[in-house]
Amino acid sequence: MPDADRAAGPAPALLKVAHLTTVDLSLRYLVWPQLLEMVNAGGESIGISSPGPWVDDLSDAGVRHIALESSTRGFSLLADFRAMTQLWSVLRREDFTILHTHNPKPGVYGRILGRMARVPVVVNTVHGFYATSDDSWPKRAVVYSLEWLAARFSDAELHQNPEDLELATRLRLVAKQKIRLLGNGVDLSRFDASGVDTAARSRIRHELGAYDSDIVVGTVGRLVAEKGYLELFETARRLGKGYVFVGVGPTDLDKSDAITPGDVDTASSAGFRLLGMRTDMPELYSAMDVFVLASHREGFPRAAMEAAAMGLPVVATDIRGCRQVVEDGVNGLLVPVENPARLAHAIARIGDDDALREKMGVASKLAAAERFDERKVVDIVMDTYRQALADKNLAHMIPEGMIGGPPGSEPRRAVVDDAGQVANLHVDTITTGFLNRLGRRFMRVLYRGLISWPRTHAYVFDDEGGVVGFVVGVENVGDFYKWFLKRHWFAAGISALPSILNPRNILRAIESLRYGGDGDGGEVPAEVLSLGVAPRARRKGLSTKLLEASLGSIAVAGQDVVQVVVGSENVSAIRAYEHAGFVKTTTIEVHRGEVSEVLVWHQC
Repeated sequence: MPDADRAAGPAPALLKVAHLTTVDLSLRYLVWPQLLEMVNAGGESIGISSPGPWVDDLSDAGVRHIALESSTRGFSLLADFRAMTQLWSVLRREDFTILHTHNPKPGVYGRILGRMARVPVVVNTVHGFYATSDDSWPKRAVVYSLEWLAARFSDAELHQNPEDLELATRLRLVAKQKIRLLGNGVDLSRFDASGVDTAARSRIRHELGAYDSDIVVGTVGRLVAEKGYLELFETARRLGKGYVFVGVGPTDLDKSDAITPGDVDTASSAGFRLLGMRTDMPELYSAMDVFVLASHREGFPRAAMEAAAMGLPVVATDIRGCRQVVEDGVNGLLVPVENPARLAHAIARIGDDDALREKMGVASKLAAAERFDERKVVDIVMDTYRQALADKNLAHMIPEGMIGGPPGSEPRRAVVDDAGQVANLHVDTITTGFLNRLGRRFMRVLYRGLISWPRTHAYVFDDEGGVVGFVVGVENVGDFYKWFLKRHWFAAGISALPSILNPRNILRAIESLRYGGDGDGGEVPAEVLSLGVAPRARRKGLSTKLLEASLGSIAVAGQDVVQVVVGSENVSAIRAYEHAGFVKTTTIEVHRGEVSEVLVWHQC
């Protein structure tokens, strides 16, 4: 519901948001914009991880770093236990408002310890489940069981990948009200080929020993076998002259599949150049002709998104994450995992065809502009914080810089395909009233009828997860009921079984129809029948915008008086309508023994 004006008084307590990752590299490159957003919003931003070379960058940006000396990427019971004990001490010592964990390991023990330490809000981002459908069932059982357990300790679960979200929902790893699709994104202003000096491409290609006629194939990722380096070394050997392969990324000696010195020798003999960790990524991408990601497992690969934003065609393995970046045959090609022959064929297909390479590059840039903007990700994270704080009665701690706008600029007119989502949102958010007793199936039939009736004025708001707000107004309630019963009586009756057979519900249905049939048609004012906003989208003014859209549309249709009937106990809804210009006029009893307020809006 819309925000009330803030009363004057003492400044709110400082909002302290801590992000927990394994290493500082993740803080610097995976959640960097989220850390900066909190600083800019007026809160305190804290990063918790093992110490490393990126701590100074955090400090320079105003992000405080707390070191977990024992935190490692690799699996070590002793080190992990030490990291947990260190985190427990930090959580007990610090007065965090929000703990935001990032998986795999910190996402499990961080959620549990955060709740045990009574951090008010615990949020987790699933960057990619550490098990896929290709893994053995024992591994999947362990991973999914840990996720199920840890999710019981969080307030919100943000999934970067829609395939992970679908799996979590299907296996019931997470309660539906907690889960949300986050997506992933990059800084599109930084990864823009038009902003790179053309001389940089020539300079870097010269450093790589690449001629103008050569095809430079690049990959970015930690030097571990899981990133597909061994297959890429073999692919480089297969393609040979005319192709220059380059890999960018740090070593990761904590991992059991770390690239060995022997593997590096193999890469060198195949002409594969390993550049180590680099920070001049836009310039490096500009020197490439094709980007390749041969990973065995991904959540939502940032490097592939960066390459796409730079206008590169992408060859990637056909796995979760890569499928969200590459549309096979459009902006790149998908190949099977651990298959150097197919990988070489795909790279050559693009590398040997200048026109195809240019066409796919343009498609990559368009895809990035539409789907990979990190600004959208940050907005969803901030919105999740706002809602979680409001649910914990901590809305007073939200700094002014975090008060955001609604998802999208304006509400849109509802279509019949929205009926299912609107019906579910009604049931979930409007807990009072008679209609909910008839069940979700009936509500879907009702809303299909409402949205399809020519004299209905229904609007919705969307975000990445679907419809988050709706309003339904009609020009005449009685006329709608007559039309609905004539067209949909059978479907409505069947869908309401067995609830409608309850004598009390039959009586209430008759009372509702009697109310809707009052008057003689033209003299009955138009009416707003329902208004609902999902918890994650509240405190952003959506109710007011939805009402403005519906009321404006009704006024254009010639109705300058609109009423709404709200249960007297529903104080928050009454305030929302008053905020939009409705005025209380009288009280009535639509259903015997239940008092409702009648509010009326007049076109100015």
